Formats: sequence, C-alpha cells, structure tokens
Amino acid sequence: MLLIKTILKEIPGKGIGILAGEDLKAGQIWWVWDDDMDKIVGPEQYAQLGEIQRSFVKKYGVKNDKDEYWLYVDNARFCNHANEPNSIGFAPVSGVDTKIKTIREVHKGEELTIDYRKFIYDFPDGVLNFDVR
Repeated sequence: MLLIKTILKEIPGKGIGILAGEDLKAGQIWWVWDDDMDKIVGPEQYAQLGEIQRSFVKKYGVKNDKDEYWLYVDNARFCNHANEPNSIGFAPVSGVDTKIKTIREVHKGEELTIDYRKFIYDFPDGVLNFDVR
C-alpha cells in the first residue's frame, strides 16, 4: 500500500511510471505489503485464470522461487527499473520484498525506481522480459 502521494506519467521508453507526489527523505518507506489489499496468486490459482488475467498477473506481479505471484494492486506496480535506482525493496518474505524505501532524497515529480534484477524470478526462456538500462 502506498504511503505517499504519487503521480502516474508516461515515461519515454518505459511506459507508465510512478512519480513522487511529494519530497521524500533518504530512507523513507513509501510502500508496504498490505494483506487486505495486495494478493498472492499461487501456481494452481494462476493456472485457472483466463489468458487476459494471467497476462495482467505476469506483467504486474512479482514471481518468487515458489512460482507464486505477489500482486501489488495499487500504483506501485508502475515502479520502473533503473540500474541506479532511488529506491530499494527490503523485509523479504518468501523471496519477495514487503517494503520499499528510498535510498536517497527524492524530489516531488521525480520518478520512483527500483532495480528489477534484485527480485525478478520470472525470466521467460531464460531471458529478461524488460530492457535493463
């Protein structure tokens, strides 16, 4: 669940991104897993979904090493990758981070980013399904 004000915006070359809607301090937690809002989709449940639903879960979920997709239902799902991100996930449970915090000051209007390589287990055909720059 987002703990800060945010803005969604088209980011050239990335699609939709999430921007800070307020200034953030270094080390500020801006997202936490919420058992009431967020969802874990297990392998059996995933197999029962229709094609469109599976596509959504695969795109926006974080797959762990147990083939579970952890699905963030708020706009945090639009957090894009950066090789030098301004945020980092921590407090892992089942291989998935349950909190995200800044690693430096982030100014209002700045895109919030994380390094996908730290947590993505879902590499179709052994390759990344996103462009790492």
